[in-house]
Amino acid sequence: MMLRRTARRDRMVGLFAAGAVLLNPPILNLVGGWLFGWPALYLYFFVVWGALIAAAALVAEGRGGQVDERDRDGPRP
Repeated sequence: MMLRRTARRDRMVGLFAAGAVLLNPPILNLVGGWLFGWPALYLYFFVVWGALIAAAALVAEGRGGQVDERDRDGPRP
């Protein structure tokens, strides 16, 4: 049970780090021009933002539906 929480926490920290890198000015300076009539930087922001939210939701939900009795009751003393 503790291993699952540690892995989930590590993945969330990794997502935070990925977001910090992807939304930093050196990376943002690589994005330029226009796509489909929109500035590419705006599209980049929304795509990265949406991908980070979707990844965080997947990590937070875990394996959807497979709940142990121990996880349902919370931590035991």
